[in-house]
Amino acid sequence: MYVAVTDFSEDQAEAFDRIAEVLRSAGVDIDESVASPRTEAGQGAVAVIGKAGSGKTMLLARLADALTDAGVETISGDYESRRRKDRRTLAILAPTNKAASVLRTRGVPATTIHRILYTPLYDPEYERIAEWLVGNADRPEIEALTDTALDRAFAFFQQAKSVPGALAVAGLKGSDFILGWKRREDPLDIGFIDEASMLDKKQFEDLEEIFPTLLLFGDPAQLAPVNQSGSMVFDDLPEPRKLTLHRVHRQDLDNPILDLAHALADENLTFEGFERMIEDISAKDDR
Repeated sequence: MYVAVTDFSEDQAEAFDRIAEVLRSAGVDIDESVASPRTEAGQGAVAVIGKAGSGKTMLLARLADALTDAGVETISGDYESRRRKDRRTLAILAPTNKAASVLRTRGVPATTIHRILYTPLYDPEYERIAEWLVGNADRPEIEALTDTALDRAFAFFQQAKSVPGALAVAGLKGSDFILGWKRREDPLDIGFIDEASMLDKKQFEDLEEIFPTLLLFGDPAQLAPVNQSGSMVFDDLPEPRKLTLHRVHRQDLDNPILDLAHALADENLTFEGFERMIEDISAKDDR
């Protein structure tokens, strides 16, 4: 059973509970840490909306932990094993590698949207190593690799959970084990999308085709994609599908960077006014 979180703010706790209901309807009970076999049905898209510092990343990370505790497998675009089709999976994505990297530094196994939309085709010989690394096959004997090289690959995978990284540590180049790329045809299961404010309509439609249950995490104060006429993909969701996080965290109250970021959302703020804010903050805070 997932242990209740005590350091959530009130709106984070409410959002967590609402999302738990959505996931329960999709067959994953994060309160009881159990998951039913996957079916065709999903729960559509739900958005968690909040400005910088409102706790979106913290909420995403806790939800990911809860899904892991329920037996849901987190997948990346590096390699997907040939396991049964009804297994429950989670993919945590971001529009750019930089955004995904920020999540990874916080311990969240994120990858880019592109890496999920397009999957690598592995050379069958080296795919045997991949299946061994993920626990689906016995240790193989590979003519081109020594036992020491396989040991290095295994040790690396235990730490980083990256099949391409493990094969690289064993001494292989990407061109040795990846034959090409193909666009994903089969749907996945549950998707978390960070920095959803950066999504354009086409990306959103592609993600909806792949993920029957999709959670978007976005900042309404960010600039919308240039081809979106000032709107963001979660703006058109029904109100019950939008969960708003308000800035209520004590640790954020004395953060000048967040003060400036939130000020930029004010349409009436002029450039001169913003400059004065920077001057005033600089005079009071030497950070």
